[in-house]
Amino acid sequence: MRRGSTRLVLPVVSLALLAVAGCSEGAPAASGSPAGRSAGPTPTPTPPPSRTPAPSATPTATAAPTPVDAGGECVDTKAMDTGKRARYLAGLKSTSGSYGSKALTIDGDGLNFRPEQTERPCEAVEVRLSRFWVDMTRASDAAGRPRTSPTAPTYEFRYTLMDRPSLSVGPEAGIAKGSVPPDSTGCRGSLSVVHVGHDIPIDELPDDLRMPTSFTAAGRGAMDVKVEAEGTLAATFVPPSGTSFC
Repeated sequence: MRRGSTRLVLPVVSLALLAVAGCSEGAPAASGSPAGRSAGPTPTPTPPPSRTPAPSATPTATAAPTPVDAGGECVDTKAMDTGKRARYLAGLKSTSGSYGSKALTIDGDGLNFRPEQTERPCEAVEVRLSRFWVDMTRASDAAGRPRTSPTAPTYEFRYTLMDRPSLSVGPEAGIAKGSVPPDSTGCRGSLSVVHVGHDIPIDELPDDLRMPTSFTAAGRGAMDVKVEAEGTLAATFVPPSGTSFC
């Protein structure tokens, strides 16, 4: 019986092997079989599109470049308020290179503007020029006699507003047009004050003007004067030409 059962089993096995061989040679493998999965690369599923928008790039703030022209760097003054413009002009150094020298001055020749090249404004800057007549008379004592004391003022004076023109300085160096002080007369001189901002009232003008000790043909004896009014940049006093007759 064992030998007969062996014969019966072998053909069954052979038929099974032939069936497997026939499937592998002819019909394609089923998609769910291991052979089907190894026949080619497995496709990667495409993820659904994201509904969250990508964050936009944050702009990086950059400092505005300093205006530059063919002559070198310059300072943009267009956006300056009155106070900042006054501080800028007052702090400008002169091209002379002397210690403490100012770029903006006024004398008997007019309003001079000579800033260092790298600190000059990129455009013309507006300033105001308040000019006053100065009428001088001999000071007298209580008895009406001319005062001669070396410690007391020899002259008395009175201010009268002449005009207040607006002028432009820069960007190039030079004398501002229309800034030359008026000619003085025997007992009348003038005080010219360069400033920015509000009008300078007479009660803020100096009350201790002194006569110069010498005169020059060019400067007409003009003297620097300190005016305490806010916004003042420079001031000059051109004295009368013949106070001995006042």
